[in-house]
Order: sequence, then structure tokens, then C-alpha cells
Amino acid sequence: MRYLVRSVPQEVADEVRRTRRAPDYGHPAHLELASGTGPCRCCLRPFAPGREQRLLFTFRPRADDGSLMAPGPVFIHADHCDAYAGEGFPDALRDLPLAFEARSSGSRVTALLAGAGVPAETQMSTLFASDQVRWLHLRHAEAGCFIARIERAA
Repeated sequence: MRYLVRSVPQEVADEVRRTRRAPDYGHPAHLELASGTGPCRCCLRPFAPGREQRLLFTFRPRADDGSLMAPGPVFIHADHCDAYAGEGFPDALRDLPLAFEARSSGSRVTALLAGAGVPAETQMSTLFASDQVRWLHLRHAEAGCFIARIERAA
């Protein structure tokens, strides 16, 4: 099975960098020197702690059917980076603690997998085996925050 991984959209990241405000909420975005690896929710690459600046802001992932998605904190590079757009799982994320959250219609969570040492593709295939699963949210398994959305490729 092929997958599409969707990061925070480029236009959202660019708006936050320009305005220093969270989209939809207007909360101030917080600028800081990276103290952890992240990753950046735009390019999906880990931060270089102590070397790269990052912005922290409130982000609410989109839902297909207009259902309410919970907002949460995310980090992006303070300087421009290109949004991840591609098929397959980003290699840069493989060493991070990850959790895969299966979502069905109405954005209901139907399953959660956080298998340390289990390949991402195995976890995604297991969750997408259910016809109820419409997409996955990839989360940081320790912090719980949103990293990206994963969909079946057409």
C-alpha cells in the first residue's frame, strides 16, 4: 500500500512566520532556540538543538467532514523550510518515538499504535487494514502532539 504524508501546509507555516501568530486563533507564536529534536511540523526534519530557531504555535489539523479537531502545540523552523510532500514515510522521522492514531468518519479515534522498534509501514498497514480507517494522525509518542496526517495514496 502507498501512503501520502501531509505536514503543516506551506501556506500555514509561511503565515505563522510572517505574522508570528497562530492561524485561526491569533495567539502569539513563541520564538526559541531548539532544545529538542521536534520535528519541524512543516518539513518533518528534526531540529538541531542549540543551533536552530523554532516557532511554537497552536495548530488544529484539518478534518474531512468538518468535525472538530483538537488544537495543540506544534513547532516549525523559524526560517523558511519547504513543507514535506511526498509518498512514503519520511526517513527523518524513523528514529523518533511515534504513535499512529487511526481516524474514522466524524474524526473518531478508532485505534492507536505506538510500537517502538516496529517499522512505520507495518503500523500503518495494520491500521489501514480496517475499512473504517479514513486517515491516520502521526503523533510524538512522548509529547502526544500532532506531527502529520497520513492518507492512503490513490
